[in-house]
Amino acid sequence: MTVTIDQVYFSARSLALPDLGVLVTRLLGELSTALPNTMDHQLTVLADVREAEMNCDPSAIITHEDMLAFIQRSQQ
Repeated sequence: MTVTIDQVYFSARSLALPDLGVLVTRLLGELSTALPNTMDHQLTVLADVREAEMNCDPSAIITHEDMLAFIQRSQQ
């Protein structure tokens, strides 16, 4: 049987909050092991670069809602 992301999502949403919390914690833990080991100073440099880009071209800034919509469209 093949399960879709939507089916998993809606099943997970029906869990009791403590169980949902355990699931989220496990998923985030697995995701974090796949991420590169980045030091805080590297993240600060990246944030500073992004802020400078936004200051140079304010028209390039998008809202949080627009970003989420873009992510959702790219997953379809």
